[in-house]
Amino acid sequence: MAGDPSGDVHPQLPLPRSARSFLSSSAAPGRAGASRVAGLLHRGWQAAADAGPPALLLSAEDLGPRVLWANRAITELLGVSSSDLVGHTLADLTGVGCDPADTTGWSTVATEMLTGWGGQREAGVRCIDGSDIRVQLEVAHVSGGDDPDGWLLDIHPLTDAQADQAAALREAEHRFRALAEAAPVGIFLSEAGLRLGYVNDRFVELTGLSRAQLLGTEWLTAIDPDDLPALYTASEAVLGGVARDLNVRLIDDGQSPRWVYVRLAPTVTPARAAGFIGTAEDVTQRRAWEEKITYQAQHDPLTGLVNRRRLVELLHEILDSRRSVDRQFAVLFCDLDGFKKINDTYGHEAGDRVLVEVARRMRRVAREYDIVGRVSGDEFVLVLRNILTPVDAETAAIRQIDALRAPIRIGRNEVFVAASIGLALPSGNDTPESLLRAADQKMYEAKAAGGSGYRLTVGGQGHDEGEPVLTTATGSESEVAR
Repeated sequence: MAGDPSGDVHPQLPLPRSARSFLSSSAAPGRAGASRVAGLLHRGWQAAADAGPPALLLSAEDLGPRVLWANRAITELLGVSSSDLVGHTLADLTGVGCDPADTTGWSTVATEMLTGWGGQREAGVRCIDGSDIRVQLEVAHVSGGDDPDGWLLDIHPLTDAQADQAAALREAEHRFRALAEAAPVGIFLSEAGLRLGYVNDRFVELTGLSRAQLLGTEWLTAIDPDDLPALYTASEAVLGGVARDLNVRLIDDGQSPRWVYVRLAPTVTPARAAGFIGTAEDVTQRRAWEEKITYQAQHDPLTGLVNRRRLVELLHEILDSRRSVDRQFAVLFCDLDGFKKINDTYGHEAGDRVLVEVARRMRRVAREYDIVGRVSGDEFVLVLRNILTPVDAETAAIRQIDALRAPIRIGRNEVFVAASIGLALPSGNDTPESLLRAADQKMYEAKAAGGSGYRLTVGGQGHDEGEPVLTTATGSESEVAR
C-alpha cells in the first residue's frame, strides 16, 4: 500500500499531522524533493505501524467506517488476510474474530465508539486458535489534512490483572449508569470539553431533545441564548478544575422556558482531555414560588403597590448610587383627607375599593420612572425621580392633588377624598428614614392647615421651602395661598 515516492505527494495512506507539518517545511526545493520526502515518511510510518500492536485505519463515511489499512499484527490476531479486512465496513466484520451474537465483540464495540469521539473501551476477540481474550480498544481521530478525516483503531490484549481491573471498571460504570438512570435530576457527562458522551433519561426529558441530539455539542441549542455566556464562563472554569453552579433556562418550542439549576464538577480521564459531570435540577416551580414570596414581601396585597419595606430598600439604592442623576429625586408623602368618614359610613369593603382607586389614579398620574407605594392605611408615598428643582416637586404634588379630587363611585353613591401632601428633597447625609420622617411631618402640617394641599422641605432637617397649596374638591384649578 506504500505510495510511489516519485509520484503523488500525498500517499494513499494518510500521514499523521506531525508528518504533514514536517513535509510542508521540508519540501522547499521542489515537487520532486517533496515526493521523495513523502515516500520516505510514508514507508517509515507504515513500517513502525506494522511493528506495533494490532491496528486498523478507518475512513469516516456516512455509510459506516470502512477499513483503509490493516497492519500485520491484527491479521495475525484475527487469523485473516489483509484483503479480508481492507475495503470492508465494520458492519461487514461482525463475525470476523468474534461471535456475531457477542455484543462486546471488537467490531461492535468499535462501531459504538465511532459514534462518539473515540476513547478507550474493553471488548472481546476470538483468536485463530478459538480462544476468547479480552482486549482494550483505543480509537483516535485522525486529521487527514487534504485527505478526508478518519480513525485509527488500536487493539491491546489485556493481561489477567488488566482484565480484572477492566471488569471492576465495567461494574463501576454499571452502578453509575443504574444510579444515573434512576436519579430524579438530569445527569450529563462530558469527557472532552463541551462534547457530551452520556446523558440520562431525565436530562433527555428536561431538554426535549433526543439522546442522539444531546451527544456532542448540540445540547447547547437547548439553552436560552441569553444564558449561554454565563454557561460558557462556568464551563471554562470547570475545565480548568474549579466546580461551578448556575441557573439557566431551557427553551422548548411552544412551552414556557424551564429554569434549571446546573452543577458542574471537573473530571479528567487518562484517555481524554478535561471534561465535567453535570446535574440539572428543574427549579421552575420553586423559582416561581420564591418570586411569589418575594413579591408578596415587597408589595401591598390590596393595591399591588410596593410596601414600606421595599420603598426603604429602593431609597437606599438611590442614595447609595454614585450617579448624580439618581440623587435628583424627592419623597412625596400623601395622606387621604376624609377617608375615615368613608370607612365609618360605608364600611371597610367600600374603603378598600376607594384605596384601590386612589392607587390607580396615583399610578396613572405618576411618570413611568416614579415609584408609587402604600406604606399603611390611607398613607401613600411617591419617590419622584428626575426632580431638578423644588418647583418640579411642587408640580408633581399638584398633579396628584388634582387627580384625587374627582368623585369616586361606590355602588350608587359618590364619595370624595382629598390629599394632604408632604414633600422632602434630599440634601447632605439624608437616609431613607430621615426623608420619610421629614415628608411625613410636612404632610401633617399641610393637613393642619386645612388639607388638600402640600408643604415642602429640603433635607431631613425640616427647612421650609415655599408655601402650602390649597385645592377644593370642586375647583378646577389649584389655588396657591400666599
